[in-house]
Amino acid sequence: MCGVVGIVYGELNKQLGIESSALLKKLEYRGYDSTGGVFFEPDGKVTLKKKVGAPSKVVRQLEMERNRGHKFIGQVRWATYGAVTDVNAQPHEMSCLHHIVGAHNGNISNTDNLKEFLADHGHNVRSDNDGEMLVHEVEHYYDNIVRRSPPKDEAARIRATIQAIRRAERKVEGSYAACVAFPDLPGIFAIKSGSSLYAGKGSDANGDFIVVSSDLTSVLSKTRFLIPLAEGEGLYFTHDDYKVFSLAGHTEHKPRLRRSRLNVADISLQSRYRYFMHQEIYTASENVERILQYYFAEEHEKALFAVFEKDRKRCKEIIFELLKLYDIFDTAGLAKSLQTLLARKDFKALMKDAEAAGVSWPAAHRHQAYRSDEAQLLTELFELDRSLYKPLWLLDEVVIWKKKRKVTYFRDELSSLIKKSGESGGRVFAIGAGTSHNASLVGAYLFNNIANLAILPVNPGMFRSMYINALTEHDVLIGVTQSGETKDLLDIYNDVRVTYGNKVRLISLVNNELSTIPQEKSDFFLPILCGPEIAVAATKSFISQVTLFHLLACMNVMKPEQVQTQISRVRTVIDFTLRAVEDDISEVALKLFLKPSMHILGTSMIGLAKEGALKIREVVLNHTEGYDSAEFKHGPNTILGKNTIFSLTEMQHLLEDAFEFFGEMCARKFSDDDEDTELLETQLAMLKDVGFSELALEAKPGQTGEFWSVQQTYESYKGKIDLENYFSNYPLIFFCPPDERDRKITITQIHTHKIRGADVILIARDDDDLRRSVEGKPAEVHDYYAKYIRVPKMYGKNMFVYQASVVLQLLAFKMSLDKMKYLNRHHVENHGVHPDVPKNVSKSITVD
Repeated sequence: MCGVVGIVYGELNKQLGIESSALLKKLEYRGYDSTGGVFFEPDGKVTLKKKVGAPSKVVRQLEMERNRGHKFIGQVRWATYGAVTDVNAQPHEMSCLHHIVGAHNGNISNTDNLKEFLADHGHNVRSDNDGEMLVHEVEHYYDNIVRRSPPKDEAARIRATIQAIRRAERKVEGSYAACVAFPDLPGIFAIKSGSSLYAGKGSDANGDFIVVSSDLTSVLSKTRFLIPLAEGEGLYFTHDDYKVFSLAGHTEHKPRLRRSRLNVADISLQSRYRYFMHQEIYTASENVERILQYYFAEEHEKALFAVFEKDRKRCKEIIFELLKLYDIFDTAGLAKSLQTLLARKDFKALMKDAEAAGVSWPAAHRHQAYRSDEAQLLTELFELDRSLYKPLWLLDEVVIWKKKRKVTYFRDELSSLIKKSGESGGRVFAIGAGTSHNASLVGAYLFNNIANLAILPVNPGMFRSMYINALTEHDVLIGVTQSGETKDLLDIYNDVRVTYGNKVRLISLVNNELSTIPQEKSDFFLPILCGPEIAVAATKSFISQVTLFHLLACMNVMKPEQVQTQISRVRTVIDFTLRAVEDDISEVALKLFLKPSMHILGTSMIGLAKEGALKIREVVLNHTEGYDSAEFKHGPNTILGKNTIFSLTEMQHLLEDAFEFFGEMCARKFSDDDEDTELLETQLAMLKDVGFSELALEAKPGQTGEFWSVQQTYESYKGKIDLENYFSNYPLIFFCPPDERDRKITITQIHTHKIRGADVILIARDDDDLRRSVEGKPAEVHDYYAKYIRVPKMYGKNMFVYQASVVLQLLAFKMSLDKMKYLNRHHVENHGVHPDVPKNVSKSITVD
């Protein structure tokens, strides 16, 4: 939710506009109601630019790349407090008491009270935005401090500002991160109070710099050397120096830099894709390999892992020594420390034991295929000395062994908890929001089909209102979250701990393993292992969440090697399906992208129907609902047939007919006079410019004939308009798993609804009865459109979950592209349709 960024160089940087614009664009996925940035020059000059709109447009419109300076603060806003206006855009610059500029990311819940307080104390509050209140608060308390004790030098001013930030922190309520700066101080102050904030130190062609951002990937685009910043801490930084201070106390320290485990390549767009959503749909199957890697034993690992298991303590110490290398940043020091590690007696003994166990070492040309979480560090170490591929490969395997050991232990622990909970009369709740909730619904479907066990999927609001006061010690809560920071879920975990202590088990399925929920709130967690997901609309994380539910369901009734076989099929199913449906989906997307409303109906698969609808709503911005197909007849089917939902193309046809009719009437009126005909042409042009306004078409002076006005024309026209010509069939997208009962229900529902005015798109495996139900044109229904998207026949009905998932994701993506191009072609500004960064949507919701 929102994004804030700050960067400081040592001297005037003529390329700062280009650098800062790139950083702002990397925050676009966090929401982009408005965009802004402020440039500081060494002489104190400040240039503030901000405007409603996405970074990709605003930086161009405001020519931000032309700006220069030595430091910059920028913000991309997802509006909460204050309307979407230029005034409410951030950063905010003020000089009520001192010249100060700042911006924030997050939510300050007592904004209204702060606004009254600030106005009462003489501050000129110009917006309704909570970010302005925060900057004013820092200004206010800074003034109080320096009035009592005027600072004698720069260091004293920095201390006074830190004090002011601490006092402001006590005054404001909410979760946020922020950057504030004075034009005449060299650095920037950053605050991490309940919202994400990352910092890094590096060097580029323009000199040394330090950068902070709400988004880790934007920091990694500049440097892999990170400044550790914990919750409840602030940071003052210049281009080459920094100090971290506590927001609550009086402590300050300078933590050592850490090397990031992530590679920029992990978060980059591959050359064969133009959009992250497209890339993430097509690479989702690769993440299934990561799940297989950590959740199951591989045959080739058994002998080697037996060596590691024999001396667990020694292996863990070696990993500990390897991780120390993250704190070494000069090449010579890194090479020396690596040699020290490899010369250790315990590592040499480990190498010898591996040799004795008959381990098959990789060929020299395969040395860079590191697979562990430390792959980036190991790759860097290999570049120092390419002859070390064997010991580095062994280190990679030790790291994998340690993580796999933990994952498989907790895999079995959760499987056991689920089974015991059912046997003791307890309940298993799967709690998630948005896509994670939909994945939980699909997970419940799989548990019911495979393990005959019930999981209760609920979103945080449902759980709070229906279940939180009635938990027992036999209940298990499984939080499902991509980010691990979702506030709705975090609040549930906090409240359950306060009310029930440790009596109720709290588990999480999470992608961001270092986030708050798995690290601080859960008894244990299981990783979904899909890597960074850049597009806002979740796709690959949904597939990985469903895969993990599938795996856990199978673990209750199968041996691990059988489960491994089942899960290994997922990648093949996804890849074959995507290749098979590409052309059909392109056709359907062109048919649907301008439809203002539609329903997705899944037989027995409500979770998948809701997720498919969510994807279209998110990236196409068309109203879409997901229902169980049999449930649609209980009320929602009233939308079929004649209704008042008209698409843009239908309205265009209506207006074209209206102008044609108007032209015919006026042509009859003025047909005998060339001057009148010329007048008619002029007046018709004016009419088209303004629409049906009250513009009168009056005769020229001296002209004979009756008075003719738009109103009279409209009165004449509306009696002849035939709305029957503008109703169209309503789109229904069905999908049907390969199950006999589901097949019969689907056929019945297709027949029931297409005779009432529905176009039918069906996603299913090939079946003659389904085909006939779709393709048969109903009598008395005009312009019926039908499309049967056939997916390959592969394995049982549970694998159909993955097929329908990627088909619906790809359909949403192609519809988004088609609509975005259409709106751009018609010069519609700020329409918000984009497959990677749709308007109003945020990757991690950190406010109530």
